[in-house]
Amino acid sequence: MTYTILYGLTTFAAQFNSTTMTSNNFLEEMESLYHLSRECALLGTALYILGIAFGPMMFAPMSEMYGRKVGVFIPFFISSLFTFATSISYNVAGIMVTRFFAGFFSGAPIVSAGGVLADIWSPGARGAAFGLYACFVSTGPSFGPVLSSLLISSSSSSESWRIPQWFIGLVDLFMIALCLSTLEETYEPVILSWRARDRRLDSKQWNIHSLHDTWKFDLRETVSVHLIRPFAMLATPIVFLMALYASYVYGLFYLIITNVPEAFFLTKGWEGTQGTLPLISLFLGVVTGSIFNMLWARRYAQIIDRSSDKTIPEQRLPIMMMAGWLMPVGIFIFGWTCNAKIHWIAPCIGIAFIGAGFITIFQGSINYLVDSFTKYSASAIAANTFLRSVFAASFPLFAKQLFVNLQVSWGSSLIGFIALGMIPIPFFFFKYGRKIRAKNPYSNRVS
Repeated sequence: MTYTILYGLTTFAAQFNSTTMTSNNFLEEMESLYHLSRECALLGTALYILGIAFGPMMFAPMSEMYGRKVGVFIPFFISSLFTFATSISYNVAGIMVTRFFAGFFSGAPIVSAGGVLADIWSPGARGAAFGLYACFVSTGPSFGPVLSSLLISSSSSSESWRIPQWFIGLVDLFMIALCLSTLEETYEPVILSWRARDRRLDSKQWNIHSLHDTWKFDLRETVSVHLIRPFAMLATPIVFLMALYASYVYGLFYLIITNVPEAFFLTKGWEGTQGTLPLISLFLGVVTGSIFNMLWARRYAQIIDRSSDKTIPEQRLPIMMMAGWLMPVGIFIFGWTCNAKIHWIAPCIGIAFIGAGFITIFQGSINYLVDSFTKYSASAIAANTFLRSVFAASFPLFAKQLFVNLQVSWGSSLIGFIALGMIPIPFFFFKYGRKIRAKNPYSNRVS
């Protein structure tokens, strides 16, 4: 459990950094200092998330070649350096470039940490472990605006936006030092390679090698596996529709995070840190949804124990079918109660529903893809990560215009109706997924 928590906290820090530039007082300071529009001020967030989209394509093979610790913490250390570089940048170009590379290198813990869980947990216990890990991944962004706003408000400097960047950079370094001093390598091929090296040196028998020692880096293979195959899999029905569903709710998740402060300012006049406090209800919703996921993971383990199959992908879907409605309902509650006449608790309940619905859909879709394409699960997850990062980077850029032009009520209704239209996706695959997988060249063998 120590490994799950520490790698989860590392990922929490990487995700937390993605939204430190979304609080209203940060955006207003950037707009004033650099004469930017709201959309341009949000580019720091968008570019960080786009960096996360591309980073896994480089760091997934790195963790398989040199081990999880090297593949996670060296890139994460470089990410922290770029975060410090953001804090000392004095022009918009410098801020945007350093934010992109901070996100690019932070993609390592976000993606490769999942491999650690696969290393240390059995298939039956893995669902609950991934549920806890997903909770860390998803709660990080909800705290970014709150803490960023608190740090900025505590300073009287005209450039207090730099303080959150220093803070998260120091948190990153602390997590790196803690994990490197506490955790051992978990990737078995690398561990066996180290043992073979030690025996070779001790016995002077130079022919002792592990299978991993014979593996050589092949650029063509790396491009095929980590660049071409994810996009090829994205063209298949299961990967495309499940990734589309997960990406849409992921985009909505970031849209809500970046625009809840704006919505409460427009409707209730809440400014600064006060406007970010409703995001705590998003955190509570994600935690509640994660509990749902872990409870269903136990139920799934019982189903597997009674079956001759190692995995039954369609049994990952009922949690999405049961709880997928929470997100659109939460969006409607938030949109139609976030006004001056209704108590603030009502839209916060809607935001909590959004968080619970998001995490059940998001985690359920990933579990389904992993179980459907076990051999090529890394490529399936890479395709999912790329598409969801594109959605998450782009959605906040049009959200202000959405809420200003259509108002909070109808703007929320528009995105809520689209979310409603995606609810049938898991029902469809629950009924027809087995037949579709049987025709998919990348899927597990269907008996």
